[in-house]
Amino acid sequence: MKKILFVCIVLFITSVACKKENIGGGGLCACSPITGPQLNLVIKNIAGNDLLSDKTVGYYSKDKIQLFRKDENGKVIPIDFAIRPPFSYGDEKFIYSSLFAAANIFLQRDSNNIIYLKLGESKIYELSLSLNQQKYDVDKLLIDNKEAEKAQGNVVKYVTIFYLTD
Repeated sequence: MKKILFVCIVLFITSVACKKENIGGGGLCACSPITGPQLNLVIKNIAGNDLLSDKTVGYYSKDKIQLFRKDENGKVIPIDFAIRPPFSYGDEKFIYSSLFAAANIFLQRDSNNIIYLKLGESKIYELSLSLNQQKYDVDKLLIDNKEAEKAQGNVVKYVTIFYLTD
């Protein structure tokens, strides 16, 4: 009898500890890691060379790149980002470096859904993301109101990557 009572107590504690964040469901499980949408952008030149790699002539180092948004008053708000080196998942290799930024800004109600990217002294690109609310992933990226090329192949099983040709 004590064993059954112990098992019932453990099951009760486990079920209470793993409740959804918002009442009625629809939220993440409290014991699951939290992940949000992310922007992964490869920047390459017309020849197809990686402009985020220091091995490419004329590459953009992180300190020469600005990623920001503007609030309703026009104030510039920087967005944190990182440069992700080429990577592999098992036998799959992705040869480009990519700009990585959390796209949580697009989940805010007061956001105008536009972020800006400045590469070195070149023009400022206007980026607009379309999110898939079910998967919390970026479905489509518009760069200056033109749809950006999306990576194809096996890499898309793991991460959504877009291309910008500068």
